[in-house]
Amino acid sequence: MPATWLRGKSFAAPTHMRFNFLVSSVRILVVSLGLLGVGAPAFSQPQQPGFAKEGGFVGAALVPGFTFDGVTFDGETVYKEIDGEELVFLPRLDKRNLLRGILGYRARQAALEISYERTQHDGSFAEFPLDATYQAVNVDGRYYFAPASRIQPHVLVGGSFPWFTVKDGSFLDPDTGDARFRGYGLNTEAGVTVFPTPKLGIGVGYSYRVVWFDRVTGVSDTLFELRPRFRETSGSVVITGTFTF
Repeated sequence: MPATWLRGKSFAAPTHMRFNFLVSSVRILVVSLGLLGVGAPAFSQPQQPGFAKEGGFVGAALVPGFTFDGVTFDGETVYKEIDGEELVFLPRLDKRNLLRGILGYRARQAALEISYERTQHDGSFAEFPLDATYQAVNVDGRYYFAPASRIQPHVLVGGSFPWFTVKDGSFLDPDTGDARFRGYGLNTEAGVTVFPTPKLGIGVGYSYRVVWFDRVTGVSDTLFELRPRFRETSGSVVITGTFTF
């Protein structure tokens, strides 16, 4: 049987991954985008052509000064294995610029995006340095208002599959090793995209995300379930550029 950990800042025995919430959200997202992409019903006025080009696109995003809010990654919290001695440490993180690569498809009034992001942080736990790397794959839907205009307000909602590694963040006497956290998250954003040309879009928005971490692997290479799971949030400006083929 695998094991679960309690915060006790304490640990105990992991069960299967629970992605029902996130899978349902992604299904709803895909169905919603499908509905958004269909043409106007016969009884409505003919739609005005969209300004932005429809089709596949590539993009990149910059999130300046990204970090978590520090509710749990506070540089003081420890998880300990139940009926065991293995420990993992949650450092406080500094702010770093986050870069995101994007692939997607743009319809007249909506877009589906798949992205990968990564950032490295200098962290600390009780004044001891602990470096950390955050990575995530995101599946997001973006809805554009005023699609016939060059300037288009937008909203984004989607799901996130994050993983977070703390170098030497796990201890089991006499050994140390990396602590590797896994979880799931919810992405939101509101902003505006300007299209200098139909193929090129430049967007600025405010991104707010919630991430839940519920599993960790430490120095023993055993997958543990965290009890309680912990939540982190992050809010920041995001600058996005896209090019449609």
